[in-house]
Amino acid sequence: MTIDVIIPTCNPGNELLQILGNLERQTIKPNKIFIMNTITGQCNVDVFNATYKVSENIEIRHLESKDFDHANTRNDGARLSNADYLLFLTQDAIPTDSHLLENLARNHDENVIVSFGQQIADKNNKLEYLARAFNYKPQSYIKSEKDKKEMGIKVLFCSNACAMYNRKAFWELNGFNSNSIFNEDMLFAYKVIKSGYSIAYESDAKISHTHHYTCWKVLNRYFDQGVSQKDNEKIFKEFSSLGEGQKQAKYIIGTLWKEHDYKNLVTFVAQSASKLVGFFLGKHYTCLPKGLCKKLSLNKNYWK
Repeated sequence: MTIDVIIPTCNPGNELLQILGNLERQTIKPNKIFIMNTITGQCNVDVFNATYKVSENIEIRHLESKDFDHANTRNDGARLSNADYLLFLTQDAIPTDSHLLENLARNHDENVIVSFGQQIADKNNKLEYLARAFNYKPQSYIKSEKDKKEMGIKVLFCSNACAMYNRKAFWELNGFNSNSIFNEDMLFAYKVIKSGYSIAYESDAKISHTHHYTCWKVLNRYFDQGVSQKDNEKIFKEFSSLGEGQKQAKYIIGTLWKEHDYKNLVTFVAQSASKLVGFFLGKHYTCLPKGLCKKLSLNKNYWK
């Protein structure tokens, strides 16, 4: 069994070095690590290569910022691979132990063609920590289309911040949908379950992954979420996300209230308002000027 790792990057920091070091200590070592780096004004290619090519199995490919796309860039990385499995990580998704690849691969068979790991946020970022705890439970499970009624939108939940794909099946289903502004992982999960395959959640495959978003960045992110749902209305009508969002909000508010953490409660309310506004505007982006859409979006290249 061979596993290649694909990591899209843009102005990464020390977290990427931690990831690369931890990958070298895995019980199943990566065959190749492909870093798909987006060049910005802050990036010196020679310095980048010298900093992050820390082992012989690392290949670094640079692309212009205008050419970055969440789906296509990952597909381009996948095209470089001849391995049995593809592990996609983000530049801030740090394996917490030496068993990540082993645990992600253990349930793959002719039916289970995708697996994703548990994300754990820094406890010092309370809101992120609670959101991760809600979305990533301690129990592993395998899901397929038969779980749609019980799980709703959660049957498509499969974050490629840390997810492993059977390479042959990945291309059988034509990879990630090109030019996806957001949710390329969920849209692929839709193809997986509709084709009769299953997805495994491996709670023992753990990464440390924390965002530090301002309310404006939250609005940008949920604007893109709204655009994605507008562009894929058929899918998201079939799998509504509204109920799941309400459950998460209730869980977080209840926890903060019990702990008398009113400061984070106020922050959560502000972030929730930003989510609602961003999502509403994204769902109605066809009514907005293109320039405004680009300003509101986290993924500026989508509007080029």
